[in-house]
Amino acid sequence: MDEQEAARSLDMMRATRGVLAARTRWSLARHAAVGVLLGGLIAGYALPGSWPVVIVVVCLAAAVAIVARDRSRDGFFVNGYRPGRTRQITFVLVAIAFAGLVSAIALKERYGLDWAPVAIGIVLAIVATIVSVFWERVYRQELEELGRER
Repeated sequence: MDEQEAARSLDMMRATRGVLAARTRWSLARHAAVGVLLGGLIAGYALPGSWPVVIVVVCLAAAVAIVARDRSRDGFFVNGYRPGRTRQITFVLVAIAFAGLVSAIALKERYGLDWAPVAIGIVLAIVATIVSVFWERVYRQELEELGRER
């Protein structure tokens, strides 16, 4: 590969990233689905018996359905753990969710606050929806920055 061919390849890659950045727009409902799944995982812990396990299975199945829908509709699925600033945002959200889970368990088991997982789940659903919207914006910025590099 000579220098001109390499330069053309890089230009094509930059143009493709620009097109991808323009296509990566998900609806508020799609972002809310992420929030509802994370919040539901926490809120489900308020249920008696083995129902929390059922909720986990339902949330996992819904996550698989969301990935399949993204691939069908958009032709791709963007993993939240991809390299870049988005990975840091994902880790912050995971930490918030884990703190919510630990808090929900402690408040329910230690203090008898059976409603705590529901309240924490609702808050987490809202936070996760907002973080998902922010994540998308950062992802598009990263693609646009890579597309402009020369």
